Amino acid sequence: MAKRVLELLGVSKVYTMGDSQVHALKGVTLEISAGEMVSIMGPSGCGKSTLLHIAGCLDRPTSGVIRIGGQDVMSMDDSQLARIRNRHIGFVFQSFNLLPHENALNNVVVPIQYSGIPRKQGLEAAKRALQAVGLGDRMYHRPNELSGGQRQRVAIARAIVNQPSIVLADEPTGALDQKSGREIMGILQRLNSEGRTIVVVTHDREVAQYSRRIVELSDGRIVADKRIDSVMVPRRELEAMDRDVSVARGLQLCVKCNFANRPQARFCSNCGFPMGVSPEQSSTIIRRMLGMMIPCPFCGTPNRPFAKYCLRCGGSMERALVAV
Repeated sequence: MAKRVLELLGVSKVYTMGDSQVHALKGVTLEISAGEMVSIMGPSGCGKSTLLHIAGCLDRPTSGVIRIGGQDVMSMDDSQLARIRNRHIGFVFQSFNLLPHENALNNVVVPIQYSGIPRKQGLEAAKRALQAVGLGDRMYHRPNELSGGQRQRVAIARAIVNQPSIVLADEPTGALDQKSGREIMGILQRLNSEGRTIVVVTHDREVAQYSRRIVELSDGRIVADKRIDSVMVPRRELEAMDRDVSVARGLQLCVKCNFANRPQARFCSNCGFPMGVSPEQSSTIIRRMLGMMIPCPFCGTPNRPFAKYCLRCGGSMERALVAV
């Protein structure tokens, strides 16, 4: 059984506003295991952000029990909670919350500076985190030199740099266009596939579909908690970034199935396709495997898959073929 990284048991939150009371959460019980990707969704005002803030130790509940990594945090003081947040929780916010006058690298290294880790070691970890989100070539750019999607990727790198037990993302696509939003959700999916626990708060059902578990809130209560078999995968938006990340990690991507392989691999371990070929060459190889006609590189005349010379101009077909 997977270890539970977050447990909320009978959690309630009541805000007092003058003579009235607002019940933001009403006896919420939620357990999240290591390696899960969970979306918490619901309409505005349903209590989902309050739930995330309490789960992230940014706010205290009125009643209930909270455990993070098996530790009961209800009796901890502010300094103890700060250590829990720094060591166990990574945060991603809708508004990015980046330091405007610092470059991406210095933004990402901030959590490490509060961990007591030497700066040199921290900078190396920050570089790896930026490479993991495809920003290895943007680490010295300031936020105003980055697009919205790139800023959110910096925020994700900052969230994972300390290797937290869980990443909490509050409306991570809310300030982004649709394409950038899909890209961000794809990054979170990939981080989850590497073993990280991800919790996403959203009001958008399409965004929620990137998770295998969806928890729905309404009026401060959980009204549904379901697992889904088929999740959205934004492969097209991530192919170029995947290639950059793989190069940074010393891996090579298969041009046919996009699977990351060892640097020395001659064939893809997922689909068997030859490695080290360009996308243009891959098209020729696929045509050859399927027995399709191959255009002459000189005159464009279609020829048999294994023809050595063009039937029309006599040009060598070897320029259009790559040895398999």
